[in-house]
Amino acid sequence: MSKPSGSFDWDPVTGRLEFEGLRHLLLRPETLAEIQKGVEDRLAGKAAEFMYAAGAAWAVGACRRLRKGDDLAALAREVCAQATALGWGVWTVQAFEPGARRLQVEIQGSPFAEAYGAADHPVCHLACGAVAGLAESLLAMPAGCGERTCRAMGHPSCVFVAEGQDLAGKESWGW
Repeated sequence: MSKPSGSFDWDPVTGRLEFEGLRHLLLRPETLAEIQKGVEDRLAGKAAEFMYAAGAAWAVGACRRLRKGDDLAALAREVCAQATALGWGVWTVQAFEPGARRLQVEIQGSPFAEAYGAADHPVCHLACGAVAGLAESLLAMPAGCGERTCRAMGHPSCVFVAEGQDLAGKESWGW
């Protein structure tokens, strides 16, 4: 695998780490998993919603920054490449079907699942939200996403499927 295409800049005087001009911080996946587990202990199912929302916000912002034209498939691949460059595992667009309002992304080596440990349910809520946010940006409509397979459950990779939801005539939508 080659090095990430983006540029990292570290300023030891200010303690700033930037990737492609945006401030980042290095955080071990185990730290994020402990935060997630702590929120799960206190808020049960709501923890997934918070992580999901944070991932969606990241992906929507990435789409805004990376969009260069009308090639939505290329944008999907670029956002996945950026997630990979940031150490979020190897992200691959398995399917993007705008007519069917569907996006499928696979993550090999999810740091979220690895750090969380064995589970009987999907745990990559941050990544799931990111795939949802990516789908929403690509399809220009709300999208729900589900983690179909999770490495924490013993699967070889994590697979996410997001589907756009046409809200015409509906009172609510969900993910």
